Amino acid sequence: MNRAPSRLRSEILIRQKENDPVFFFDFDGTLTKIEQTPDEVKFRPIAKFIVEQLARRYAVGIVTGRALSDIKKLIGIRGIYYSGNHGVEIEGPGLTFVEPKSAESADYLDTIVPKLKTKLRQYGPIVQHKKYSIAVHYRTVEAGLVRRLLDDLESITRQPVKSGKVRLQLGKKVVELKAPVEWDKGLAIEKIVKKTRRSGKVFFFGDDMTDEFGFEKVNSLKGVSVYVGRLERKTHAKYYVESPAALIGELAKFLFEIG
Repeated sequence: MNRAPSRLRSEILIRQKENDPVFFFDFDGTLTKIEQTPDEVKFRPIAKFIVEQLARRYAVGIVTGRALSDIKKLIGIRGIYYSGNHGVEIEGPGLTFVEPKSAESADYLDTIVPKLKTKLRQYGPIVQHKKYSIAVHYRTVEAGLVRRLLDDLESITRQPVKSGKVRLQLGKKVVELKAPVEWDKGLAIEKIVKKTRRSGKVFFFGDDMTDEFGFEKVNSLKGVSVYVGRLERKTHAKYYVESPAALIGELAKFLFEIG
């Protein structure tokens, strides 16, 4: 059983100010609230300002399920690390990476998208093709239709999953199809940390099931893992903050204290 996380306080951040820490953030649900559709999500100016100020002093990375091109456009901060598709693609100072097996699966995923859009259209989900993965968002689907949608999605993907061509990954009101490889946000964080050559504590802030890989990796590195949001499930995170707004508030206090 996982230990219940403690509430994050700015003092925890302040104790690391001189130790060259590295900061990683998920995006949706972490730096910004989740909206009905991915296209509705905005990066609030105050949040961007805080992350920019943090990046002036320390190494910063954004590790998200969004496509790399999408998250770079949304964040718009130079000189930091970006990782898209749950760690599969990474760009940043001195680092460009795409997980090889995921790259090999990209063409196969192309062939699945039309079938998903056709078969699931009646339910009204958002089928998001992200090159190295496909996300089926069902937040906009009528509650009474969700089970039928998931059943149809399972029938479409049953054979590709059984044959080892794709793997399913669950998130908050989303099912993703990805390459069947052992690669995740935690491994992406580790790869970026090695590139930065920083020796300080590693911080990772996330909110979704896929962020648990990041929490576990950061814990193994003796870093600080922080869950963002209401504690409605078990988590490997050591700390929590109640919302993206609360996270920005704690980071603002930290930056004010260090001057």
